[in-house]
Amino acid sequence: MKQKPKKELLLKLSIASFVTIIAASAIFSGLYSILLLLEVKIEDLWWTVIIATISSIIIGITLSTIMNIVFLNPINELVNVTKRVAEGDFSVQLKEHTKKNGELKKDEMSVLTHNFNVMVHELDKNKILKSDFVTNVSHEFKTPLANIKGHAEIIKKCKDPKAIKEYCDNIIEAADNLSNLTSNILRLSKLENHVILEASEFRADEQIRQAIILLENKWEEKNINLNLDLDEITICSDEALFLQVWLNLISNAIKFSNDGGDINIILKQYGQDAVLTIKDEGIGMSKEVQERIFDKFYQGDTSRAKEGSGLGLALVKKILDISHCTIEVESEEGKGTTFVVRIPMS
Repeated sequence: MKQKPKKELLLKLSIASFVTIIAASAIFSGLYSILLLLEVKIEDLWWTVIIATISSIIIGITLSTIMNIVFLNPINELVNVTKRVAEGDFSVQLKEHTKKNGELKKDEMSVLTHNFNVMVHELDKNKILKSDFVTNVSHEFKTPLANIKGHAEIIKKCKDPKAIKEYCDNIIEAADNLSNLTSNILRLSKLENHVILEASEFRADEQIRQAIILLENKWEEKNINLNLDLDEITICSDEALFLQVWLNLISNAIKFSNDGGDINIILKQYGQDAVLTIKDEGIGMSKEVQERIFDKFYQGDTSRAKEGSGLGLALVKKILDISHCTIEVESEEGKGTTFVVRIPMS
C-alpha cells in the first residue's frame, strides 16, 4: 500500500514527459510544413528539423530522469513520512543532504527536510512531556487526597480532642499542598502559552528583602542565618513573576539547609548584568540531580518530597528563559548548593 502513491506519481510524470516530447515534435513538424507551403528554401531543412526533434526527445528524457532523481524521490518520501506523523508516529526522520564538510545544503529541499526533522523531533518531545506531565499530576494529586480522606475517616471515629486537632492540621497541610500545586501548574501553563510580560522598573534588592520577609516563618523555624549583601539595583521586567523567582530559590535553599546553617544572598552588578547568588551549606546534590533539577515534578531528595511538588525550579527556569535571563547551579553532596542568576540590565 505504501508504494501506491509513488507509482501514481511516476505514471503522471511519465505521461507529462511523453506529452512534452510529442508536443515538441509536433511543433517542429508544423514549422517544417509551414516553411514548405511558403516555399522557403533552406539548405538541409529536413535534417535540421530531424536533429532538433531528436534533441528535444533527448532533453525531455534527461529532464524527466533528473526530476525523478532530484525531486520525485524526496517528495514521495516526504509524503510517506507525513502520513506517518499524521497517524501519531513522531519517531520518523528524513535523510538530510549535507556537503562534504558536513554543513547542511542551502537548497529548498534540503532546508525543508531539515525543518521537517526539527518539527517532528519537537513533537516527539512534547508527546513525552505531555505523557509524563499527566502521570506526575495524577500522582501528585493522589497523595494529598489520600491523606485528606484517611485523616477524615480517623476523625469520624476519634474522640480525643488533641488527636482530632492534629489530624485537622494534617488535612489543612494537605489541602495547602494541593492549592500550591494547582497554582504552580496554572502559572506554568500560562508561561508556556506565551503570556505577555508586564514589564516595569523595580528595585530587585527591595523585592528580595520582601521575599525573605514572606518566608520568615520557614527560616526562623530552622534557626537559619541569612547573610545579605544586596546592592541597590533596578531592573526592568515582570515584577510579579520575579517575586516568584526569589521566593522559590530562597525557599529551596531553606528547605535543603541544615538547622542552624547559613544562607548567603548576594546581589551585585557586573558590567551590563545584575547577578544574584544564593548559596547554602545544606545537603547538596549529585551531578545526576543537577542535570534534572529544572525538570517538571523532579525531586532529587525523595525524603523531602512531601515538602513540595517539584514544580518550583521548573517555574523559575521558565520565567528566566522568557525574560532572557540565565540560571546556573553548582553543588556538591554534603557541601551545599549555589544558584547564580544573571539578569541583563540593558
